[in-house]
Amino acid sequence: MNRLRGVMFACFVLMLVSCQNTGTEPVLAPTGETVAPSSETPEPVAENYCLSCHTDKEELIETAKPEEVVEAESSGTG
Repeated sequence: MNRLRGVMFACFVLMLVSCQNTGTEPVLAPTGETVAPSSETPEPVAENYCLSCHTDKEELIETAKPEEVVEAESSGTG
């Protein structure tokens, strides 16, 4: 039983050590290709139409789908 606890403790310690941050960042090797900075303008950010539509009460009422009239169930055999 003590041997099993010792093995489990050793595995736990190895797991903790493997998760430890070493403080060094990996260095990428140069591939020989250089990427020139893009001089193009960035794409425009899409406007959030959901927020503008749902906060405008008049537009929300105009575009709302009308409620369907539910018919009552008929009596008798069917």
